[in-house]
Amino acid sequence: MGKGITTSRLNLDELPDAMSEVLTDFSRAQFDKRQAAVQAGAEVFKSAVESATPRDTGGMAESWEIKTKYKDRRYVGNTKTVSGNGKDNIPLSNVLEYSDNPHNGFIRQCFDGVESQIFDAIKKKLSGGN
Repeated sequence: MGKGITTSRLNLDELPDAMSEVLTDFSRAQFDKRQAAVQAGAEVFKSAVESATPRDTGGMAESWEIKTKYKDRRYVGNTKTVSGNGKDNIPLSNVLEYSDNPHNGFIRQCFDGVESQIFDAIKKKLSGGN
């Protein structure tokens, strides 16, 4: 680019760096917005699964957490563990979800029941809603 040619604010030589800065700022802003959106969806599910958790499970309903280890993902998990068959720290959520018992599949059923609400919360956050 020719030296001395300018826009009203910067030399054209500076344009690539200025554009890179604008795109980086945009990317960061979108990242934060995406993280808030997936968090909103996770909170909808966490609230629903807490309500759906069997109350005869010794505090399992209070043990749901949203895990934020990965970008653009949220995992809603339960920290309540039990012992059985000579093993310690077996996730109670796995026992209730996958064994033959009266609560079999309650987590999946809960997710299926609120899936549209989860996606509505995500879409609302992405479109600028609170």
